[in-house]
Amino acid sequence: MNDDHIGASTPEPDPQLIISTLETLRVFADPLRQQILDCVRDEARTVKQIAVLLKRQPTKLYYHINLLEEHKLIRVTETRIVSGIIEKHYRAAAQRFEIKRSLLLPGVNGEAADRLDAALDAILNPIREEIHRAVEQQIIDNHEDAPMHRKLLLRRAFARLRDDQAADFYARLEALIAEFEAADSPDAETHAHRLLFGYFPTTE
Repeated sequence: MNDDHIGASTPEPDPQLIISTLETLRVFADPLRQQILDCVRDEARTVKQIAVLLKRQPTKLYYHINLLEEHKLIRVTETRIVSGIIEKHYRAAAQRFEIKRSLLLPGVNGEAADRLDAALDAILNPIREEIHRAVEQQIIDNHEDAPMHRKLLLRRAFARLRDDQAADFYARLEALIAEFEAADSPDAETHAHRLLFGYFPTTE
C-alpha cells in the first residue's frame, strides 16, 4: 500500500471559537454537523472513520465536512496519499463553540428573528436528537430505580427574583457550567455527559 505523507497543521483545537456570522451559525446549527464536530473534538479522524462512528456512508458526509471546513469549524491536521487517493484527517477547530451575542441583537427586515431561530436550532435540535439516540441505545435509563447518573433530568422552573438575586443566580450557573467543563477527562473510566442550561427573563 502506497502511503505518502503530504503535510500537517496544528492538531490541537483552540479552547473556544466564537461564531460571529449568521452563515456560520446556520452551518453549525445542523444536527449532523454537530455530530461530526463531536467525532473530531478529541482526536483527528478521516471521513471514513467519522462515517463508521456515525453509521453513515462516507459519500453522505463530504458535503457537510466541506461546509464545516469552509466556515473554519474544523481544520485539516494531516494529509496523506493512500493507494493514490488523498486522505485528510480533520479535527474540530475548538473544544467549545459560542454564539456571539451581537447575533441576537435586534436587526432589520426580520434578520433578528432568523438569527435567533438559527441560534435556537443550533442549541436545541441536536440535543433533541441526542436524547432520542441515548434513549434508543439505553444509555439513558428513565426507570424510577435507575442510578442517578443514567437518568434524564429535564425540568422547567419559574421564580420571581429581584435583580440582585437574578444576577447572583446567573453567576452561580456560569460557575457550575465552568466546573462541569473543567471536569472533562476523556479516559477509559469516564462516560460522556451533556449539560444544557436555559435561564432568561420572561413574561408571567
